[in-house]
Amino acid sequence: MHSSVVAKLISKLVTKTAIKKATNGELKHGLPILYLAIACLLFSLFAAWAYFFDDDVQKRTSDVIATTFLFWGFGIATLSCFAEYFKVKGSFDNVGIEFYTPWTGAKKEKWENLYHAEFNDTMHWYTIEFKSGKKVRLSGYLLGHGEVLKILKGQGYDL
Repeated sequence: MHSSVVAKLISKLVTKTAIKKATNGELKHGLPILYLAIACLLFSLFAAWAYFFDDDVQKRTSDVIATTFLFWGFGIATLSCFAEYFKVKGSFDNVGIEFYTPWTGAKKEKWENLYHAEFNDTMHWYTIEFKSGKKVRLSGYLLGHGEVLKILKGQGYDL
Protein backbone atom coordinates (compact mmCIF):
# COMPACT_ATOMS: atom_id res chain seq x y z
CA MET A 1 0.00 0.00 0.00
CA HIS A 2 1.31 3.43 -0.94
CA SER A 3 2.36 5.66 1.98
CA SER A 4 0.05 8.50 0.86
CA VAL A 5 -2.93 6.14 1.08
CA VAL A 6 -1.91 5.14 4.61
CA ALA A 7 -1.49 8.80 5.59
CA LYS A 8 -4.92 9.64 4.17
CA LEU A 9 -6.53 6.75 6.06
CA ILE A 10 -4.89 7.78 9.33
CA SER A 11 -5.99 11.37 8.73
CA LYS A 12 -9.60 10.30 8.14
CA LEU A 13 -9.57 8.15 11.27
CA VAL A 14 -8.20 10.99 13.43
CA THR A 15 -10.72 13.52 12.09
CA LYS A 16 -13.67 11.14 12.47
CA THR A 17 -12.64 10.50 16.07
CA ALA A 18 -12.13 14.22 16.75
CA ILE A 19 -15.50 15.25 15.31
CA LYS A 20 -17.35 12.78 17.57
CA LYS A 21 -15.48 13.77 20.74
CA ALA A 22 -17.59 15.98 23.02
CA THR A 23 -15.46 18.40 25.01
CA ASN A 24 -18.14 20.52 26.68
CA GLY A 25 -17.08 23.77 25.08
CA GLU A 26 -13.34 23.21 24.91
CA LEU A 27 -11.17 23.16 21.79
CA LYS A 28 -7.84 21.36 22.03
CA HIS A 29 -5.68 18.85 20.24
CA GLY A 30 -5.79 15.19 21.17
CA LEU A 31 -2.92 12.74 21.51
CA PRO A 32 -2.34 12.10 17.76
CA ILE A 33 -0.67 15.50 17.31
CA LEU A 34 1.56 14.79 20.31
CA TYR A 35 2.49 11.40 18.83
CA LEU A 36 3.30 13.12 15.54
CA ALA A 37 5.51 15.63 17.37
CA ILE A 38 7.40 12.81 19.09
CA ALA A 39 7.80 10.90 15.81
CA CYS A 40 9.19 14.03 14.10
CA LEU A 41 11.56 14.57 17.02
CA LEU A 42 12.84 11.00 16.73
CA PHE A 43 13.36 11.36 12.95
CA SER A 44 15.22 14.63 13.51
CA LEU A 45 17.44 13.08 16.17
CA PHE A 46 18.12 10.10 13.90
CA ALA A 47 19.18 12.45 11.09
CA ALA A 48 21.51 14.27 13.51
CA TRP A 49 22.94 10.96 14.68
CA ALA A 50 23.50 9.84 11.07
CA TYR A 51 25.19 13.13 10.25
CA PHE A 52 27.69 12.91 13.09
CA PHE A 53 28.19 9.17 13.57
CA ASP A 54 27.55 7.42 10.23
CA ASP A 55 30.79 7.59 8.26
CA ASP A 56 29.00 6.78 4.99
CA VAL A 57 27.03 10.03 5.17
CA GLN A 58 30.23 12.09 5.18
CA LYS A 59 31.54 10.50 1.96
CA ARG A 60 29.07 12.10 -0.46
CA THR A 61 27.98 15.72 -0.53
CA SER A 62 24.44 14.70 -1.52
CA ASP A 63 24.13 12.56 1.63
CA VAL A 64 25.32 15.43 3.82
CA ILE A 65 22.80 17.80 2.20
CA ALA A 66 19.96 15.28 2.45
CA THR A 67 20.70 14.51 6.09
CA THR A 68 20.91 18.21 6.93
CA PHE A 69 17.55 18.91 5.27
CA LEU A 70 15.98 15.93 7.05
CA PHE A 71 17.26 17.22 10.40
CA TRP A 72 15.96 20.75 9.84
CA GLY A 73 12.70 19.66 8.18
CA PHE A 74 11.72 17.26 10.92
CA GLY A 75 13.03 19.71 13.54
CA ILE A 76 10.71 22.45 12.30
CA ALA A 77 7.83 19.96 12.13
CA THR A 78 8.61 18.94 15.72
CA LEU A 79 8.41 22.52 16.96
CA SER A 80 5.21 23.16 15.00
CA CYS A 81 3.49 20.04 16.33
CA PHE A 82 4.50 20.73 19.94
CA ALA A 83 3.28 24.34 19.57
CA GLU A 84 -0.04 23.07 18.17
CA TYR A 85 -0.47 20.57 20.99
CA PHE A 86 0.48 22.81 23.90
CA LYS A 87 -0.56 26.29 22.71
CA VAL A 88 -3.64 25.97 20.46
CA LYS A 89 -6.65 26.21 22.73
CA GLY A 90 -10.13 27.59 22.71
CA SER A 91 -13.55 27.57 24.23
CA PHE A 92 -17.04 28.16 22.93
CA ASP A 93 -20.66 28.22 24.00
CA ASN A 94 -23.95 29.29 22.46
CA VAL A 95 -22.91 32.94 22.71
CA GLY A 96 -19.49 32.90 21.08
CA ILE A 97 -16.00 31.53 20.67
CA GLU A 98 -12.56 32.31 22.12
CA PHE A 99 -9.59 30.85 20.31
CA TYR A 100 -5.81 31.17 20.55
CA THR A 101 -3.00 29.97 18.32
CA PRO A 102 0.65 30.98 18.44
CA TRP A 103 0.36 31.69 14.70
CA THR A 104 -2.53 34.19 14.70
CA GLY A 105 -3.02 35.19 18.32
CA ALA A 106 -6.17 35.44 20.42
CA LYS A 107 -9.64 35.96 19.04
CA LYS A 108 -12.92 36.43 20.84
CA GLU A 109 -16.13 36.71 18.83
CA LYS A 110 -19.87 36.31 19.24
CA TRP A 111 -21.88 34.00 17.00
CA GLU A 112 -24.32 36.84 16.29
CA ASN A 113 -21.46 38.55 14.40
CA LEU A 114 -20.80 35.51 12.20
CA TYR A 115 -20.32 36.59 8.61
CA HIS A 116 -19.20 33.47 6.72
CA ALA A 117 -18.10 29.88 7.34
CA GLU A 118 -16.59 27.34 4.98
CA PHE A 119 -14.48 24.19 4.91
CA ASN A 120 -11.06 24.31 3.26
CA ASP A 121 -10.45 20.79 1.98
CA THR A 122 -6.82 21.47 1.05
CA MET A 123 -5.81 22.56 4.55
CA HIS A 124 -8.51 20.51 6.27
CA TRP A 125 -9.76 23.34 8.44
CA TYR A 126 -12.94 25.30 8.90
CA THR A 127 -12.67 29.05 8.31
CA ILE A 128 -15.14 31.01 10.39
CA GLU A 129 -15.21 34.70 9.52
CA PHE A 130 -16.83 37.43 11.57
CA LYS A 131 -18.07 40.93 10.72
CA SER A 132 -14.99 42.37 12.42
CA GLY A 133 -12.86 40.72 9.70
CA LYS A 134 -11.31 38.29 12.15
CA LYS A 135 -11.07 34.69 11.05
CA VAL A 136 -10.95 31.61 13.24
CA ARG A 137 -9.51 28.57 11.53
CA LEU A 138 -10.48 25.35 13.27
CA SER A 139 -8.49 22.29 12.30
CA GLY A 140 -10.41 19.13 11.61
CA TYR A 141 -8.05 17.49 14.10
CA LEU A 142 -9.19 19.65 17.04
CA LEU A 143 -11.27 17.92 19.64
CA GLY A 144 -14.53 19.80 20.06
CA HIS A 145 -14.78 21.09 16.52
CA GLY A 146 -17.78 18.82 15.90
CA GLU A 147 -19.71 20.71 18.57
CA VAL A 148 -18.81 24.01 16.88
CA LEU A 149 -20.11 22.59 13.60
CA LYS A 150 -23.46 21.94 15.29
CA ILE A 151 -23.62 25.59 16.34
CA LEU A 152 -22.73 26.66 12.80
CA LYS A 153 -25.47 24.41 11.39
CA GLY A 154 -27.88 26.14 13.75
CA GLN A 155 -26.76 29.41 12.14
CA GLY A 156 -27.64 28.01 8.69
CA TYR A 157 -24.21 26.80 7.55
CA ASP A 158 -23.99 23.25 6.25
CA LEU A 159 -20.36 22.27 6.53
